Amino acid sequence: MRRFRAWIYGKFLPAWCKDDLLKTNARLTEAILDLKQENERLNAYISGIHDAMRAQRRMIIHTGGEHQ
Repeated sequence: MRRFRAWIYGKFLPAWCKDDLLKTNARLTEAILDLKQENERLNAYISGIHDAMRAQRRMIIHTGGEHQ
């Protein structure tokens, strides 16, 4: 697929458009990688909070009413 895409870009796009397209694709790929790393970090944080909440003792609140 990569070779076919490169052939299409080289065959049908003007040079200025091809350069701009490749720069934009590289920039967007870099942004995607940054967002994936941030997503992994946030998921690890959420997992840690979830584990911490499960490890805590259960809290029982007495309101003073009769127990049924």
